[in-house]
Amino acid sequence: MKKQLLYILGFVVLFGCNTNDPEVTNPYNNQTVGQEHEKVNGNPADLDPNSIEGIHANIFKPTCANSGCHDGNFEPDFRSIESSYNSLVGQPIIKQDDMNPLTARVTPGNSATSMLIRRMKVDINGNSGTMPILTEPDSDWPVKKDEYIKNIETWIDNGALNQNGEVPTASNYPVQLRGIIAKVNGSLVSRSGTYKSLNIPSGASSVEIWVAFEDDGLSPDQLSNAAVDISIMANDFDSTNMTSLTYSASPEVAKGYFGDDESYYHKATISLSGWQTGDVIWVRTHVSDGVNSSEAPNDNSLFRAKEYATLKLK
Repeated sequence: MKKQLLYILGFVVLFGCNTNDPEVTNPYNNQTVGQEHEKVNGNPADLDPNSIEGIHANIFKPTCANSGCHDGNFEPDFRSIESSYNSLVGQPIIKQDDMNPLTARVTPGNSATSMLIRRMKVDINGNSGTMPILTEPDSDWPVKKDEYIKNIETWIDNGALNQNGEVPTASNYPVQLRGIIAKVNGSLVSRSGTYKSLNIPSGASSVEIWVAFEDDGLSPDQLSNAAVDISIMANDFDSTNMTSLTYSASPEVAKGYFGDDESYYHKATISLSGWQTGDVIWVRTHVSDGVNSSEAPNDNSLFRAKEYATLKLK
């Protein structure tokens, strides 16, 4: 196991190493890193440093795909060339630059309007730090930072071609979880901390769970198969405790996982019969956009995200 990250280029806020993206069921979780198109004959240094293959080998994989950072827990996913490409090019921005908004993480042909470059050069909104926030002790990023940023800029400005030298194509990405809140007897309940359990008051017979989803193509009312699953264990769920989420045209508005105001359109009422004071109920959400089925949090999620989606009976 790698040594703990030591070199600090910024400071961590909100979501561990990355402040951009929410916990999602990543589309590349079942991908085996090291597929044939990933394998390189000879020295990796022979790769074009201005190509997605060279950028992945020299930058994304050794510097960004570290445990707890962009290792598949959230986007961008830098574990493989394919996941890096498809979670960057043309993909929407979650943490926006309030002073100078952009439209995509990578905009082919224009590095100046690509959030990927902005995040490596600018402390967005003065509270995000610059990427990478953390690096391994043996990382060469501090020495080659300018060279590496130039490689990425060149790749983007040349059209952000994929590993086959093709121009980008549109993709459909899974629904993202933006937040979970709870109501008891019509009132919102508090949390023990920013990412801690929702506090359910003693004597409550049921709890209303509200969920905020976001999709790259569908509005909340167009999502399907929305449900919540509950368990007494963090990583042991089955469908016996699944409850459907229903869409409400009158959403609750409250802070979400990333600190922004979110609109919570989906809700479910969970009975607390059989649960006792002190119990912690672990919650997972399920939803589909018609192409992708998402579970969040999931077994691979950071513990912080799992704890955020819990109810604690006081």
